[in-house]
Amino acid sequence: MKEIHRLSDAWEFKETEIMNTRGKLRSLRASEAQGIVEEKQWKIDYALKALQLLRTACIVWPNPASEVWLAGSFDGWTSQRRMERSSSGIFCLNLKLYPGRYEVVVLSYFSGLIKFIVDGTWRIDPLRPIVNYDGYENNLLLPDRLLKLANLGELPSATDRPA
Repeated sequence: MKEIHRLSDAWEFKETEIMNTRGKLRSLRASEAQGIVEEKQWKIDYALKALQLLRTACIVWPNPASEVWLAGSFDGWTSQRRMERSSSGIFCLNLKLYPGRYEVVVLSYFSGLIKFIVDGTWRIDPLRPIVNYDGYENNLLLPDRLLKLANLGELPSATDRPA
């Protein structure tokens, strides 16, 4: 009979140990899940703040043409964007741009290179600043003239990120 009580006590002790271990595991999983949630929330907050930094820059081609497209370092020269013709014949394109460098060689902190494709021919606008780089002439886009730095805010730093 003593052996049965000893085995019963041992069984009960092991059951208690298992329940305690399960509780610790649930707590650990909840803590890990909370860390994942905090990390994802930080990423969401960062993305929302980055989207708030986007500013609209209106690019204009005032010269006569039947069709005008725009290309530039703002997207790594990967696309050509069609400019809309107004009733007065002026072509315009609104770009959403982040403050920052669009080209390493550009002198201004908030600048980039652009070029117009007018009726199928790559051209620069003589009324805009012109830069020569590696044998190519491009217009310099200076959105800092359009942006008020005081209103930009800042992105959260890496030190604000949850550990």
